[in-house]
Amino acid sequence: MAYLEAEAVNRETDVWAWLEYVEADRRSAYNAMRAADYRDVAFHCQQAVEKLLKAVIVQQTGQRPPYEHNLWKLWQHISGIVCPSDVQAAMAALNPHYFLSRYPGVGVEYDLEAAQELVERMERVWQWLTRTVNLPGE
Repeated sequence: MAYLEAEAVNRETDVWAWLEYVEADRRSAYNAMRAADYRDVAFHCQQAVEKLLKAVIVQQTGQRPPYEHNLWKLWQHISGIVCPSDVQAAMAALNPHYFLSRYPGVGVEYDLEAAQELVERMERVWQWLTRTVNLPGE
């Protein structure tokens, strides 16, 4: 059991491991879009950005990132980068979908237009941040 715990900690401090999960969530967002599962699109878009921020935190600190889902709180752990207003707006739009897409009764209806917008915002953050901090990208 101790080996598994050590392995988990090692993966949490591995930038490449985080980036694998970012790519999996990006892929899942696009797969959900093709399946017209727009609620899952929203969730995976938020998760891709959350894990991307965690990858940057690991890259900068070499430490396991905080157990946090709020994109703004994660951003506070990143140093030396000024976030442009369009990226801030994209993160603000994605931030609530960790919760909104997972629980009933919150009054959010996801449709094609909303899902497309969230995918565009996810991609905006991903493209800017991977270039800015020199993370591998497409």
